[in-house]
Formats: sequence, structure tokens, C-alpha cells
Amino acid sequence: MILIEIVIFLALTITLSNVLAKVFPSIPMFMIQIVLGILLGLTEIGRSINFEPEVFLVMIIAPLLFREGETADIPAILKHSGTILFLAFGGVILTLTGVGFALHWLLPTVPLAACLAFGAALGPTDAVAVNSLAKRLKMPDSVMHILEGEGLLNDASGVTAFQFAVAALMTGQFSAADASLTLLLSTLGGVLAGIVVVYIKRQSIQLIERISARDITGYLLIELTLPFLAYLAAELFHSSGIIAAVVCGVLESRRFSKISLFDAELSNVTETSWQTISFTLNALVFLFLGIELSQVFSPIWNSETYSNVHLFFIVGVITALLFLIRFLFITLFYSFTRGFRKTHHYLHERLLLTVGGVKGTVSIATIFILPATIGGIDFPERSLLLFITACVTFLSLVMGMILLPILSDGEVTPVSNPRQSGIYREVIACLEEDIENPELSEQEVFAIQAVITNYQDHIQELFTETMSESSQQEFQEVQALMLSIERDGLDESYRRRKINTESYRLYSMFISRFQNSIPHQVLSFLGFWLIVVQRIIRVILHPKLFLQRRRARGQRSVIDRRDVSAVREVFLQNSQAILNSLENLRDVYDEELIDFFVEERKNLMDQVNKKGLFGTILIQQDPLYTKELLRGYYLERKIIDEHEVSGDISTFEANSYRHRVNLLESYAMRQPADPPFRFILRKKKAKKS
Repeated sequence: MILIEIVIFLALTITLSNVLAKVFPSIPMFMIQIVLGILLGLTEIGRSINFEPEVFLVMIIAPLLFREGETADIPAILKHSGTILFLAFGGVILTLTGVGFALHWLLPTVPLAACLAFGAALGPTDAVAVNSLAKRLKMPDSVMHILEGEGLLNDASGVTAFQFAVAALMTGQFSAADASLTLLLSTLGGVLAGIVVVYIKRQSIQLIERISARDITGYLLIELTLPFLAYLAAELFHSSGIIAAVVCGVLESRRFSKISLFDAELSNVTETSWQTISFTLNALVFLFLGIELSQVFSPIWNSETYSNVHLFFIVGVITALLFLIRFLFITLFYSFTRGFRKTHHYLHERLLLTVGGVKGTVSIATIFILPATIGGIDFPERSLLLFITACVTFLSLVMGMILLPILSDGEVTPVSNPRQSGIYREVIACLEEDIENPELSEQEVFAIQAVITNYQDHIQELFTETMSESSQQEFQEVQALMLSIERDGLDESYRRRKINTESYRLYSMFISRFQNSIPHQVLSFLGFWLIVVQRIIRVILHPKLFLQRRRARGQRSVIDRRDVSAVREVFLQNSQAILNSLENLRDVYDEELIDFFVEERKNLMDQVNKKGLFGTILIQQDPLYTKELLRGYYLERKIIDEHEVSGDISTFEANSYRHRVNLLESYAMRQPADPPFRFILRKKKAKKS
């Protein structure tokens, strides 16, 4: 039961971190996950989690680095192979000696070999942590490729150097020649293990295809097990499992893929599966970091053996020394390769490479391998080294989080895509021509109008996706205020019996449509809590209304013309209140943003006055809507082909647009022909006089 509870708590914590990252977009998700990990580590569930370094490396780090290798830009990384190899191997050795001797000077009671092991654990940079820090920032491509390549390789050198330091601690003997030779053989063995595993996998696939037994699920499972097989195969022969997993991923990215329906479906399933797995494993990395911080902190903090002020001084000195050693090492390399006199031209690049060399959970996983006893005698300094490693790792992440945004060229903002918007407008123009056909029934006109509205939403999505983070927050705040006014007006009309239950549900569907019209929008703190708190208050003050709405769900509702007319009156009344509120917000928010919402609301009022808007909402639950939606996708694909032939868009862009259309079309065709919750629009019979 304890294992099940741990899995459930970890899953809930990961979900919560994702939600909090949306609510607090200015805080990096990894920092939220570390804090949640610390809080989880203080609970009984957290204290029951036993950190096993080997399990962590094979179950979390190996698949993550496999995926990094599979998606990495290998040609670009190879262009900077000299810098990467210099940092991945030479940098680790220099950190081992520099940090090791510095710690031994600060804490003479700790054996030198243990201090060198500590330095080896802090030698590798963490590829997961680097990506988490840099993915939202504008960084030079060369810097990102160097950091990415270094993160893929230096775990092997760090772990191997650590093992030699531990061997020296246990035996009292150390040989630099033996260590260098073992490091080389371990790396080559890892490369060979990765190649062999991929070769066996491809031969197995060919055998499966010969006997006509290929299956998407089976192929996916084979792919997902590759990093574990590569790691374990390498470790079996005392080689680097990390290198084996990376090589395996790189070779998988270079495999030949046939263009067939089976391969296309397999690619989609694999990509989706890896996205979910990578997100979960990344979250676990930082959750475990937080848990270990909470577990190693208390024993040392409460110990009378060490002064807390002295310990924090050591943590600060070691962290600063890590960045200083890295900066000097990078400067030395640039002096040799690009000339000492030209080194100052690359100061910004050197600073980015220095600050980007943050440490992560790999360092903690490595230091945990330290033995608790040496020659049958307890090794009390182990807890101290765990504490310092965890604190230095955390502080390096904080420094990276603070300094990288300052050194970078700002945050990454999505590039506007006028071509995509133009294609959408052309589809809308074609559909508007179809509406002019006098032979169309009212239902068909509603269906086409609903498809047009769908494409208008796509244009709005493209517009909001190119907003800056601050503009997106303001957008969401104004939208939350408008939804609040609209929901309050709807509830008030329902209490006064201006509309019935079916009309209430129709209007609620309309509100939900605009509430969810921006799928990538990030809720600001104000907007999020405004919606949550007001809904809670509404339920408390009007429980009967809440229960009535719940009972109404699941029923097939009949909407007549007078119901739609009543909804229209409520909508126009709410719209006037919203317009008045927007005018009062002009001194608070950006004028262009307010103008956007005012114009959008007036357009909606115009559609409602023409008696078309609510009909388009009702028709979306009819199979006729799906039919017209598929026609819209056909027109979109046709327009994309025309632009590609004329040279307006490249083949790469056209394929990207087609991929999106294919996904939407596939999803639309999977919708039920007759959904369980559906409105029926009809005319009520006139009462006899």
C-alpha cells in the first residue's frame, strides 16, 4: 500500500506543479517542483521514500538522456564537438581537483579522497536542469548546442571520476593513469553497448515484419525499453550506462523510416507518449531534489558538531568556486582556440556558458553512492557531504534562474504567422460564399456559420499566442472580469425566471466556449482566483440553483424559439454591462486591449441581433456540423496546396499546416454521431385560444 500511496502522491504533486506554473508563470516550473518536493519530504509519505541512486539513474536519467539524444540536433552539436569534449571531460576533472582541495581546506576533518569524490559529483552539469532554465530564454544557438552536448556526455565522466575517488577512499590508493584509461574504456564501452542494442532492436523489428506480426503497441514498448536495455547492458560490462543510453537515442533519431500509414500512426503515438513520459520524468527529477533537500537538511542543521553559519559560508564559497572554475576553464579554451586578444569579443558567450553550467539531481544521485562505512568503520562525514552537495546544487539552480534571464536576450516570444491567418481567412471567404446558396436549409446555414466561427477562433488563437507574457496576463484578467459579469447576469436572470433551465444551459455553453477559446492562455493570479472564489461564493449563496443545474445535466433538452429569444435578451443586457465596465478599465489596461474586447463584444451583439449566434452553438451538437467542418478542412488543405504550388509558402511550412489539419480532421471524425447531451431546436405549438 505504501508504494501505491507514494505513486498517487507523486502524480498529484506533479499535476499540482503544472497548475501552479500556469497560475504563477513568472516562476520557473522546476523551482515550483523543488519547493513541492521539500514540502512532500516533510510528510510521512515523503520520509518513506528511499532514494536509490542506481534506480534513479537507470529509471529516470537514462530515458531522459535517451530522449535528449533522439531529439538533439546532432550536426549542430558536432560543429562544437571540441568545446563539448573539453568541458565534458576536462571540466569535470578540473572541478574534481579544484573543488575537492578547496573543501578539504575548509573542512580538514573530511578525508581528501572524500572531498575529491564530492568534487567529482559536482563536476557534471545537469542537462535536464539546463533545458528547464533556458527553454524560455533567447540564447545563442551555439551556446545551447554546447550546453546540450555537454549535458549528454559529462555524466559518464563525472560518475567514473567519482567511482575512482571512492575507490581511493576505500583503499587509500589512486592512480591517475589507471583512472584515465578506465574513463576511456568506460566511454567506448558505453558507445559499443548503445550500438549493439540498437542493432539487435532493428534486427528484431525486421523479424517481426517478416512474420507479419507488427503492431503499434508492440513497437512502442520496444522503443520505450531501449534506454533501460542500453544502460543495463553497458553496466553489465562495467561501462557507462549513461553514454549507452545517449548513443542509443542518437542512433534511433537517424534510423530510416518508411512513409506508410502504419509508420505515421506509430510516429504520432510515440511522440505523444514520449512527451508525457518526459514531462513526468523531468518533474520527478526536481521533486526528488526537493525531497532530498528536506531529508539531508534537518540532521546537519540540528547537529551540534557543525556551525550552521560556517556551513552556509562553505556552501556559498563552493558555489562561487564552481562558477569561477568553469569561467576560467572556458576562458582558457577560448584563448587557445580563438586567440587571447579576441577573447573579450566572446565575453557574453563565456558568461552564458558559465552560468548555464548548473548542477542538478545527478549530482545528488552520485554523492549518495558514497559508502556509509569505510573498512567496517562508520563514515560520519557522509551526511555532511550530502548536505553540502544538496545545498550547492540548489543554490546553483537559483543563481542560474536569476542570472540567465539577465544575460540572455529576453524571453522567447512566439513568432507571428500571417500566412496561417491568411489561409484561415481564405477558408472563411469560401464558406461565406457557400452560405449565399439559396437552396441551403436553415440547419445547413447554421452549420456553416458555426464552422466560420471555429476558424475565427483559430485566428484569435494565433493573435494571442504572439502576445508577450505580461500582455497575456492582462488579456486573461480582462477576460475573467467579463466572464464574471456575464455569469452573474445569467444567474440573476435564472433566479428571476426570465429564462428556463434549457436556456440557462444554452447560455452556459456560450460562456464556456469563450472561456476556453484560448487553449494556450496562462491564467494570471488575479484572473484565476477571481473565477474560483466567485464560483465558490455562488454555490454557497445559491445551493438550490447549483443543484438544479447539476440535475439538468445528462438530459436531452428541447429549446424553442422563445427560449432563444429570452437568451438573446439576457445576452444583450449582459453585453451592455460588460461594455460599461470595459470603458471604466481604460485607465487600468492597455487601450488596444480594451478596444479589442469592445469590438469583439459589439460583433457578438450584432450576430445575436441577426438571430444567428445561438443557432450556431446548438448546431455544433448535430452531425451536420461535423460534415461542414470536414468540408472546411478540405478547403483549408486545398488552399495550402495552392500556396505551395505558387511558392508563397515552403514545402516545410505546407507540411506543418497539413499536419495540423490532419490532427483536427482525425479528431472531428472520432466524435460520436449522436452525442448523449444534445439540444433539440423546434417551434412550440401555438396554444388554442
